[in-house]
Amino acid sequence: MAAYKDLIGQKITKVTSNPGEPKTGQMWYNSTDGKLRGLGILSAWSSSSSLGRDAGEFSGGAGTQTAAMVAGGVYPQVSTTNEYNGSGWSTSGNMNTAGFYRGLGGTQTAGFCFGNQVASPDFPTGVSETYDGSSWTSISTIPQVHSQAAAFGSTTAGVCSSGRTTNLDAATTTTNEYDGSSWTAGGAYPQDTRLMAVTGTAPATTGLAFGGQRGGSPSPGLVTNNQSYDGSTWTAQTAIPTATSSNGGAAGTSASALLIGGNTSPGITANCFKYDGTSWTAIPSLATGRRNAAGLGSTTAGLSCAGTKAPNSDTDLTEEYNESTNAITSASWAAGGNLPAAVYNNTGGGIQTASISTGGDSAASPPITTNTATNEYDGSSWSSGGALPAARTQMGSFGTQTANVASGGEASPSPGATQSTSYEYDGSSWTSGGTMNTGRESHGGSGTLTSGLICGGATSPPSTPKNSTEEYDGTSWTNGNNLNTSRRGNRNFGTQTASVTVGGSAPSYSTAVEEYDGTNWTSVNAIPQATAWGGTAGILTAGLFFGGVLGPGTRTAVTSGYDGTNWSTRPSMSTARNSLSSANATTSTQGAGLAAGGYTGTATSNATEEFTGETETANIADFTTS
Repeated sequence: MAAYKDLIGQKITKVTSNPGEPKTGQMWYNSTDGKLRGLGILSAWSSSSSLGRDAGEFSGGAGTQTAAMVAGGVYPQVSTTNEYNGSGWSTSGNMNTAGFYRGLGGTQTAGFCFGNQVASPDFPTGVSETYDGSSWTSISTIPQVHSQAAAFGSTTAGVCSSGRTTNLDAATTTTNEYDGSSWTAGGAYPQDTRLMAVTGTAPATTGLAFGGQRGGSPSPGLVTNNQSYDGSTWTAQTAIPTATSSNGGAAGTSASALLIGGNTSPGITANCFKYDGTSWTAIPSLATGRRNAAGLGSTTAGLSCAGTKAPNSDTDLTEEYNESTNAITSASWAAGGNLPAAVYNNTGGGIQTASISTGGDSAASPPITTNTATNEYDGSSWSSGGALPAARTQMGSFGTQTANVASGGEASPSPGATQSTSYEYDGSSWTSGGTMNTGRESHGGSGTLTSGLICGGATSPPSTPKNSTEEYDGTSWTNGNNLNTSRRGNRNFGTQTASVTVGGSAPSYSTAVEEYDGTNWTSVNAIPQATAWGGTAGILTAGLFFGGVLGPGTRTAVTSGYDGTNWSTRPSMSTARNSLSSANATTSTQGAGLAAGGYTGTATSNATEEFTGETETANIADFTTS
């Protein structure tokens, strides 16, 4: 038997505290606690950012946990494609044909859809397409129409087997193989069954198909079948533990697979099982049971998204499965300490544990009182700070809790005349700062007290959107180059020389996003939803945009993350609201956002929410010596 040192390369050491960054396989004796310790494997599902649409039924997904693709869905049937980057979802090119119960597979940049089902009239089709990471291309139709079929392989060596046919109560045993240009017949599946499937390793035409529902009327019911395909013949393998319909999710390979949720008798399940090439074992269950979800990834890094959690109750939930020596805590919003009084159109600054909220309106309809109050947040509760010299609402702001600038806005009573004054806060009191060249309200602000930036906004009355930019050096304001799109209600994050402005109203609600390099504004990828008066946090390469209003009477709780190029979803706030203050100091990141106050559509809010990004920590476990 090999010694521990020969296996790991070091001895078991005696320490008084756990090592800061343990290595996989490392063990140590903690003399303070009297424990033999090491890194333990942790298996768990954790919630992640929602898909952003109630996609309903998929038949699979493509790619890995950090580079995934799903497409289509119901109801109503859609052609939408979404990509996942390990943190959130973004929208890509639409499919050529809308539908659901698709046989999806491949990778995020080389995916496929074999077969389809349309809702009107409700029947399967042989329509198939391939995906290159941005757009879909129609390919030749499968000779046997399919939906809910076993689909695996690649865009140049793929398999589509069994599944529903034109008669919704019937299924087929037919297998067809795709070589990148045409279809040929493969070996017949042993049962006429709607299936779940995963791909093999090599060649691409090997795979595994399991579970499902037999064809016929009345239906003979669910099955426990598990069959492997070698490119020509199907061979029986160890049956799955519980008869499960094709509405379950599948991930992995023919040698190492996951069965995720689905329909069992009597209904939808959260149960999951892992296959090691020989036998099945139970693994932790989904947090939310579902059927028809997209399953993809591997047995150590899997993904399940969307599906149906109850009849006629589609969901956009995403969960990640991980087997790791790290404990993963999902990103989330959590309640913080409430503001002393409800307010909206307030402005803020700082970081999550040291921020301010100042000014704003105390009521959502006349008579509106505009505030001078400033409140400071320490990461758990708010306390009173120095009052503004004059009541203001809809100001722009940037900087920290102890070096903040609040600019422009409207005077009391609101709505009032647009202001060009600015004020500086030192952590206890406000003093007059430089006068802006153009008075404005509802504008974006970013940067620091000595290197700040404002842009957009409007003159009021009559609330005319602006495209002008001004820079602040701690004393005076200087005009910069104009935005490409005039807007008000836009929000900024970043620094004076690397800033992002998002959304706004011009006067229709906008998806426009622009980046500033200290000289010019450049239009970049749009935010997924046209939104104004939201909140922000972070820097150009790691920013957040959350909440806001999508149009008259429509508020949102949606959160989106920006990586310097693309937008993707993050967990939503608990309460949809707009015109809130946020912690947008340049030291704030995607992992530490703050939202305070705002308007919910029916009431002014005093609620505070804190955003925490996904974290990983070493899973240190105790071991016995026996």
